[in-house]
Amino acid sequence: MAPKTPAGGTTNTGHEGLFPQNERADALRQFGDCASTLRDLLYDDRALDPEEFLFMDKHFQVLHMAYLRWKRVHGPTPDEVQH
Repeated sequence: MAPKTPAGGTTNTGHEGLFPQNERADALRQFGDCASTLRDLLYDDRALDPEEFLFMDKHFQVLHMAYLRWKRVHGPTPDEVQH
């Protein structure tokens, strides 16, 4: 599956092609903070209203598709994975 944005093209996030190296650590830290916040929200164990559920479900789908694409390109080979 080819990336939706060619190298050097503008993504819908406004970044040119790839994240600049100096912004990666900050972006990953922000992602970790958001993941921790979501974990805490879900640990409250309250039901989400339909709009909240749909919003969260769609974002998980987008994230999962992006991760699988990245993993297919950059992930370890089966020989590198230790069982």
